[in-house]
Amino acid sequence: MRLKDVIVGTVMAGAGIFYLRMAAALPERDGVDAGTVPGILAWMMIALGLIELVGALRRPHASEAETRAATSGLVTVGLTLLLIAGFIAALRPLGFPIATSIYLFLQFLVLTPKSASRSVPLYAGLAVASSVLIFATFRYAFDLLLPAGPLVAWLN
Repeated sequence: MRLKDVIVGTVMAGAGIFYLRMAAALPERDGVDAGTVPGILAWMMIALGLIELVGALRRPHASEAETRAATSGLVTVGLTLLLIAGFIAALRPLGFPIATSIYLFLQFLVLTPKSASRSVPLYAGLAVASSVLIFATFRYAFDLLLPAGPLVAWLN
């Protein structure tokens, strides 16, 4: 996995340099301007990429057990990306509360270690309560409308 860390560090530093060049193209004014925060973020990306690169080059090669664990982590990341894509696709037709409940429930299942027991009723309750709380906060406290999907008939 050392090679992967070297690649990640290099790509992150390269992306930071590219982002810094884009931030430098923004119009400049005296003091804090539109390029200040993007410039700070770019320097942070470069620094983090270099830290990752140096750490990867100093680290000894991974053992077989570490390689297996990293492969398991890649499967989890892949499943998470698929769940995010499914959430985005389901957001408009199902609405935020239903799509978020389904996404959170499935994400809880994916992120639970195989050695731990899975509490399906707890995961379902947390997913529904979280999505309802987030939806109500945005709709009624912030006055921002999230897609309600088929629930729109029951909302004010």
